[in-house]
Amino acid sequence: MRLLILLLAFQSLAAADLVTEGWHHRVWAVYPVEKVKADEELPVTPVAAAVTMSAARGEREPFVAVLRPSVPLREVSVVAGMLKHADGSVIPASNVTAQRLGYVFIDEPSGTRIKQPMPYPVGVGQFPDPLLANRGEVRPGHNLQFLITVQVPRDAHPGRYEGTVKLVFRKETWMKPDLAPEDTIRVVLNVRRFALPERSPLLNTSYANLRELPEAQRTPERLAEMQRGFIEHRQTPEPLVPSPKLKIGKDGALTVDSAAWEQAVEALFQNGGTHVFVPVWGFYPEPALAQGMYFLHHFPAVTNQKWLGAVICKPDKTLTPEFTTLFGSYLKHMHGVLKHRGWLDRAFIATMDEPYTYHTGDRAQDIPANNYEVVRNYVHFVREVAPGLRTFCTADPVEGLIGHIDHWCLRNLDHAAAARERAEKHGEIVTFCDNYRSFIDYPAISARSFGWLAWQIGARGWLTYETLGSYRTAWEAPVLVYAQFNGATVWGMGQMFYPDPLSGAPLASLRWELMREGCDDYEYLWLLREALKARPNAEAQQLLHTAAAQIVRGGGDAETMAQTQTQNATSNSTAHEWRGKIADWIEKLTP
Repeated sequence: MRLLILLLAFQSLAAADLVTEGWHHRVWAVYPVEKVKADEELPVTPVAAAVTMSAARGEREPFVAVLRPSVPLREVSVVAGMLKHADGSVIPASNVTAQRLGYVFIDEPSGTRIKQPMPYPVGVGQFPDPLLANRGEVRPGHNLQFLITVQVPRDAHPGRYEGTVKLVFRKETWMKPDLAPEDTIRVVLNVRRFALPERSPLLNTSYANLRELPEAQRTPERLAEMQRGFIEHRQTPEPLVPSPKLKIGKDGALTVDSAAWEQAVEALFQNGGTHVFVPVWGFYPEPALAQGMYFLHHFPAVTNQKWLGAVICKPDKTLTPEFTTLFGSYLKHMHGVLKHRGWLDRAFIATMDEPYTYHTGDRAQDIPANNYEVVRNYVHFVREVAPGLRTFCTADPVEGLIGHIDHWCLRNLDHAAAARERAEKHGEIVTFCDNYRSFIDYPAISARSFGWLAWQIGARGWLTYETLGSYRTAWEAPVLVYAQFNGATVWGMGQMFYPDPLSGAPLASLRWELMREGCDDYEYLWLLREALKARPNAEAQQLLHTAAAQIVRGGGDAETMAQTQTQNATSNSTAHEWRGKIADWIEKLTP
């Protein structure tokens, strides 16, 4: 364990350059981003005149500024300046944002009392994760950190941009009279000739239990703002609200008002979103926050499950006439909307969550064969009522489901090769869910590695379930302890946001931003593949074939796999180096 903790510390040291020294304090730039703990002392070498970054047009590229004083400093913040090209074009200061990194105290590493080894080094101490307002204070011998992100406009001129950001702080009466209370960090940004795709090839989905949010944060305006943030991070928000409004008349007929939901879908796609799930569950209680990710309960619980009062399934595993009539009416309406709007090929409908495993206490009947039969009957009904609407299931392709699922969300990556082969042959889609890849005490590369893992296994993206777990207690301890005898512990599972201490508004985490970096990496790989279609090159093809294996080497979720892989890259520098090689080839092959 001590070796793993030392390894984690080494990664942050390797990426840190001392960029300026002030009165009783020093400032480092950490690029690419690594995690630096609150008390971690960085070396005074190497020294750099500037932080030098590279990004595509349309990309957001971050670095971390670390301030460590030997005196207390108050009211510290980042003041951004514009970045200027030699031809006079600029990236405005408004495109440079800063967020203070808060810390989470971890007293025992993730994986404690779990038999399988974790796929990344873990540790204890104060780890950076919450992203807070651009202002902070720091005591002697500790680190104050800011995540500084440059958003490159899609129409930016390629080439070298230069500018500065300043760290400013309060000048105390005991400081030198001639002291200027600020430090300047020079920033050099190389903008690539290519742009990231306007519509991502990824089909990522992030689930959020919106009822965890305070009521004041569930207004239509606040939820729309949150959903835009998800889309900017290449994540389809699930649920997507406002939900369709359903009403059963006195005659038993169902009326559906989907106008507000249609507006939300339209905004999703206009802002770069890639897909949507048909809402199927959670229309009540009001206000409706209907989601489309999960639907049917496992057998036999599904025989007591009701949809707007209608029992869904009979004991013989067939659907009840009451359900097919009521849900069929809803499905016909939504299918008509999707067809009319031209969205049918971008929509999915859920079936059952993990039908291969136990979800109920009835181990005799909650078995794969029974669950698969329920799913088959449901899918047959869906395809009859809403032809062309593709089905989704969090499961691996298995006999009993094959031919009935269009979108497989893998839970065991041992089956990824077979799933990819099947998807290519039958026009299906493969994504995955890995709950063990983004813990707070993992190195920064872990959350970023999602994109590389998706590319390596031939997946179109991943499911993050969920993002608002432990939201209301996140500041006390964003830790998940399994409700089992041994009480296994992991940090940050299903929790990507923290409540603002004053308003309760969701504040993103460093892991959320790093996962977006992984989306960028995937899109670089995709752009190279597209370029190779037009201009084949053996050397570039070999790079494309081998790059992801340098970052992730198989493995997967410790919940579902007998063995977890521990040979993953542990530094963001590895991913950064390979992405640079990929970018060079994109430019060589693109006119």
